[in-house]
Amino acid sequence: MNLFQFKNPEYFWLLLIIPLVILLYLVSQYYKKKKLKKLGDINLILKLSPNYSKYRIIFKFIVLLFVIFLFVLALARPQTGSKVKAETTSREIIIALDVSNSMLAEDIKPNRLERAKQIVSKLFENNQTDRIGLVVFAGDAFVQIPITSGYSSADVFLSSINTETIPIQGTNITKAIEMSVAMFDKTEENEKLVLILTDGENHEQKVIKVAKEVHKTGIIISTVGIGKKNAVPIPDLQTHEYKKDKLGKIVLTKLNNVMLTQIANAGGGQYFEIGNFISDINKIQKQIDSLGKTNGKTEIEEYVDLFPYLVVFALIIVVLEFIFLEKRNKKLSNLSIFK
Repeated sequence: MNLFQFKNPEYFWLLLIIPLVILLYLVSQYYKKKKLKKLGDINLILKLSPNYSKYRIIFKFIVLLFVIFLFVLALARPQTGSKVKAETTSREIIIALDVSNSMLAEDIKPNRLERAKQIVSKLFENNQTDRIGLVVFAGDAFVQIPITSGYSSADVFLSSINTETIPIQGTNITKAIEMSVAMFDKTEENEKLVLILTDGENHEQKVIKVAKEVHKTGIIISTVGIGKKNAVPIPDLQTHEYKKDKLGKIVLTKLNNVMLTQIANAGGGQYFEIGNFISDINKIQKQIDSLGKTNGKTEIEEYVDLFPYLVVFALIIVVLEFIFLEKRNKKLSNLSIFK
């Protein structure tokens, strides 16, 4: 069975550019004709310009609109796929994602939060046969995606996540752990993993004790450090400057790798530090793959991106568009399809 979807449909709003371009074109043509009228009779002026071709201008404009459409389509990431059989495992995974203000720091490009969301998206994609869920946290925590299996639309939820998702600011990792643990199915005797993605700016010490207590129940806690060890400022989305404290000093943030390593050790898991994206995913996935046992097979959806073909097609059209000048070319006049 052939499947089709758009991975990033939110980019379709860019199609609104097309009517705007059409409007600008009509306005420019109106003023162009207005200028010609000042010079004399338009038809006579055009007759005196034998190389002029209005059909070429219209053709080039239509090509421009079509290229814009193709690029927007490419941004929406069309994908074709099919359902394939895959082995299922007896494990449950809860990903806890930090959405506090410090995650806006840009020491990891494009920023800490966006990189973390990219990792979460890839983990959902790689582990469709597992029972997997998502918790977001800052000063508080709540369930963003309930724990379920075969989930293939995590990006829809991830696109809406930002630092305003949780009204209470801070980095309460204890709350994140407690919320994650509450999501697990207590009746299932399977491998359970809590994976926390954060910069580690946690200001409470009881989180180590909580991690130890949780691990005693058989749940593994691993941490992923998002950020660098050097202190950097935090962008303020409202003022478009950097966040400042009450004294007017710029607030700095840095990765607390020591705290995150301690949490992972207490939780019987591993600490991962962000570097190369592909390498990060492979390391995290290796730990996930070491958990649980195969307990059957299920159908999952596998997709292949089509956007590279659209981009190449659009670029070919752009190159060909340069061949058709707005004015007739005497050297190419015998090959021209326009008069």
